[in-house]
Amino acid sequence: MKSSKAREIIERAMEDRAVYAAMAARESEVWGKILPALEHSEARAADARSSASLRIGRHMGSLIEIAKQKGLHFKHGLTLGCGAGRLERTLLEQGICERFHGIDISAQAVADAQETSERDGLPITYEVGDLNFIVLPKNAFDLVVAQTSLHHILFLERVAEQISGALEHTGYLWIHDFIGETQGQYDSKRLSLLNQLLSILPEKFRTNKINGRVTARIERPEPGRLGSPFEKIRSEEIVPVFENWFTIEWRKEFTSLLHLIAPPGTRAAFTENEDTRALFEVLILLDHLCIEEGILQPIGGQYLMRPKASALSPGRGPT
Repeated sequence: MKSSKAREIIERAMEDRAVYAAMAARESEVWGKILPALEHSEARAADARSSASLRIGRHMGSLIEIAKQKGLHFKHGLTLGCGAGRLERTLLEQGICERFHGIDISAQAVADAQETSERDGLPITYEVGDLNFIVLPKNAFDLVVAQTSLHHILFLERVAEQISGALEHTGYLWIHDFIGETQGQYDSKRLSLLNQLLSILPEKFRTNKINGRVTARIERPEPGRLGSPFEKIRSEEIVPVFENWFTIEWRKEFTSLLHLIAPPGTRAAFTENEDTRALFEVLILLDHLCIEEGILQPIGGQYLMRPKASALSPGRGPT
């Protein structure tokens, strides 16, 4: 659900380049600090180990898994919102793709990614760029990866068109992203269930070891005052917009409550013993059942897409 204020923020940023430029500058500054810090955060690393132990991604797929199942191998990949380069390095190591080019708005993140690539002699190049206004070369890639980056995109239609043109006719687009309520304007049912669960969880399960905060209650954030200016800017529109240019060949949607009940930073508490693990199993089962039974809409989505023939034809737009 989009509030009127959220819609106003979207329209102002789209219509006024000065407003957009100020938001983009702040976005670059925020992620220039966050991404390198996360790469070197011991709390984040410990949380990742706990997440793996809990199998928190059990209802998700992965590009590596899907590519191997389908026998897909790519020669030249593009990563949009590459951050510090972890994803493309993993895809190279797994033999999914032979070389990559990565683009990110954060100069610091790109510098870190480039340094790692050069140090390890990897066939990856990088550039700093605002994804909203990138101009991609035509038919240059057989794989484009957008992992947790599109929910920061304002001009979704323009980016979808650019990706469609940049892919070879046999190419694929992989999207893994937040597809929930735009600018965190959670619907009433989701909020009610979240806060009922939080009210019965002991404090240790609500304490975030990464940021030091204890969550007592979740409210809809004020539009425009999320973690960064473009956070979830048009998140609920991602799939509908991209379906104008692409056909979905494979999809998996997941998570209704867990991202807010047990966010990164809280998961070590659930690994302490059999009882705490059992509590986590109850939460993840409830989370999954809310989607399976149609009680709540998923907020996470993974999609393997192919460009529509009409979008590839000269002089024709999406249908």
